[in-house]
Amino acid sequence: MQLYEKLSFLMNLTNTKNRTLAQEIHVDPSLISRLRTGKRGEPRNPSHTKAMSKFFARQCTTKYQRQALAEMIGAKQSLTMKQEQLSDILYYWLRDDADKVSRFMHTFESLEIKEMDPDTIMDSQSLNSGSTIYHGNAGKRAAVRTVHQHLLSLERPKTIFIFADETDDWIIEDSQFAARLQDWALKLAKHGFRFCHIAPPVSSADQALDDLIRWIPIYMTGQVDAFFYPRIRDNVHRRTLMVVPGIVAIASNSTAGRSSSYATILTTDQRLTHAYNTEFHDYLSLCRPMLNIYHSTDKLLQCFTEFLIPDGSRIQKLVSLSSETAPPELIASLLKQRKQPALKKLGRLYLQEMEHIEENRNKTELIDICCMASAEQVRAGIVPILSTCRDSEILYYDAESYILHLKNILRIMETCSNYHFIPVSGKFEKDSTLMVKENHRALLVHLSDPFTVLEISQPDIVVLYREYLFRLAEKTGYTGIHRRKIMSELRRLIEELRS
Repeated sequence: MQLYEKLSFLMNLTNTKNRTLAQEIHVDPSLISRLRTGKRGEPRNPSHTKAMSKFFARQCTTKYQRQALAEMIGAKQSLTMKQEQLSDILYYWLRDDADKVSRFMHTFESLEIKEMDPDTIMDSQSLNSGSTIYHGNAGKRAAVRTVHQHLLSLERPKTIFIFADETDDWIIEDSQFAARLQDWALKLAKHGFRFCHIAPPVSSADQALDDLIRWIPIYMTGQVDAFFYPRIRDNVHRRTLMVVPGIVAIASNSTAGRSSSYATILTTDQRLTHAYNTEFHDYLSLCRPMLNIYHSTDKLLQCFTEFLIPDGSRIQKLVSLSSETAPPELIASLLKQRKQPALKKLGRLYLQEMEHIEENRNKTELIDICCMASAEQVRAGIVPILSTCRDSEILYYDAESYILHLKNILRIMETCSNYHFIPVSGKFEKDSTLMVKENHRALLVHLSDPFTVLEISQPDIVVLYREYLFRLAEKTGYTGIHRRKIMSELRRLIEELRS
């Protein structure tokens, strides 16, 4: 779809007039008219597109509107429930960025764990012993609310075991419930509860990323152990289990394609909660870890070591020049400036591995998609060095160190056909880093607060990220004449920095 078609769809869906939208984004109504007729392309000022997205996200409040949006954009309806998330989805859709992984990355980069709205916080409430049967989707929502209230009444936090692969109609048909469900889970995490989560089997790339987007804020609390089932499941039976052993459990089942469970059981009976706990752990024994989550710098050493050392081709998108191409003298200088012992140790590891990296350059392919600075940005001191670290430890290039790094990249490109450097422009603002090793794993780094590294090992998602990065690389071009142009661009920048 062209921009004018998307804009007309949104304006018709929300019954918005040209003048109303123009007032919202502070432009002349004639601009909106030209956009709707296709006489103008995407606004040059991205803030106008951002303002439009926020406006339409506020206007889409009914179930019909959200369902129509989800179908048009190709997103799960549950992702349209929160206004901020819908605004981001609309923004990248209007910008013709329909790629699912792109949208996921943009959502991940802008993610912040905010203080919860007081309206979403429930009072604690104890449960009577026994079992209760709930019917329909409304009953299932009532059961979840009740369990949440009951867990808040406990004196000590527990581990909550969750597996759910039934249709999410019971969530999305109540917009208020859908918007608050994630907040409730975050509140439990804040109170010290841990989650053991088995991700639903992957039936499509879209579903895998949609489920990841829903859980990412909770994963980022560091209170979740996530797993996946590595084999194909049948397309008939669907199950939901939520168990706190010896305390409470919810269980339901349905057939694939059915929009609601047959019945939902909520029980505090210890024999039943034990039985459901046994069922969950029997399934868990067939699963594999989906991801590891790191927040502290001291634990990153093992993470990056395990990622870098095994042989295998890699492709990565970084906010600055990569550490693998840094000359040893730059790493040594960096070590002297580091304060955190763990970061010093990580730097020493790079120095030790430098010889191994050089030896293996011609054996395995490495594609670096990196933000390359302008001479003005380098001189302004805003270009980070080896930026996958906490804000307090970010160091910045000067002209001399940037030239040193660029010259080393040129040397590698001249001597090694397996190394590819793909420069992209960037503002060097807080961003995310994505590193993928073939047939191995992906590292997804959230540089903004909260600083988080997600080490993802689920093969389906790793493949999605790898293909996403390859599309970015191929869009720019990095072989043949493109490679020669990139090398010329590096030489020009070096000369400009020297002058």
